[in-house]
Amino acid sequence: MFGWFNKAEREIRQLNRDAPVVIEAARESYRTELVQAIALLTHERLEEAKQNCDGESACFERAVAHFKTLHRESRAKQDHVGLTAYTLVIIYLRSLAFDEACDPARTAIDAFLDEWRHTFEGEEGVIAP
Repeated sequence: MFGWFNKAEREIRQLNRDAPVVIEAARESYRTELVQAIALLTHERLEEAKQNCDGESACFERAVAHFKTLHRESRAKQDHVGLTAYTLVIIYLRSLAFDEACDPARTAIDAFLDEWRHTFEGEEGVIAP
């Protein structure tokens, strides 16, 4: 009866629902080159956050705040690549707080990145310049 008051459950459902919707909207709305750029920027920023935070949840919360700022700046500049990429980064980082409950969100984003990984990684797994 009072399930709508449980903020964590609502956020989990929202994250799991938003990730595939954002990815599908990008695929339908943008040219292939822009979708590739979204994947590259998402990959780069997620790797940056993972390296800097080293698994600390408080650090991931600060990273979310940082990426929200970049998200607002992208919106103001009408930078659709940045806006979409930072949305995916924020979803991914927020989903880490919910462990396996948000596996669908992270799985959708990881699958999206895997589709494009061959275009932005060199043979040794290092991002090409």
